[in-house]
Amino acid sequence: MEIYDKAQALAKAIGECREYEQLVKAGEELAKDKSTKDMVKEFLVLQAELAYGQSMGAAPAKKRTDRLNELSVLIKNNTQAQDYLQTYHTWQNMAGEILQIIQQAMAKGMSILDR
Repeated sequence: MEIYDKAQALAKAIGECREYEQLVKAGEELAKDKSTKDMVKEFLVLQAELAYGQSMGAAPAKKRTDRLNELSVLIKNNTQAQDYLQTYHTWQNMAGEILQIIQQAMAKGMSILDR
């Protein structure tokens, strides 16, 4: 089917996208330093958990917020972590826009649920 071919073309385009290639390269560099990689991973996980909790109406957990703040200070002093996170956020923004375009294209078919 044509739509599957276009999905495959999108997957190929993502793999060839400059921003995605930069993210992969930054990830490979980050993986060379386990402690920095672990710090960045913990930072991203805590950030996501706090954002999810906030979206569900939960008050931020002080222990997690404090740890996120500690990690933020460490990251500010680590060029490799900063570089990865900057590349990560650039790609996340772009990927979010791509997903929004796809969701908007599919919204009409789901509009029956709105009634």
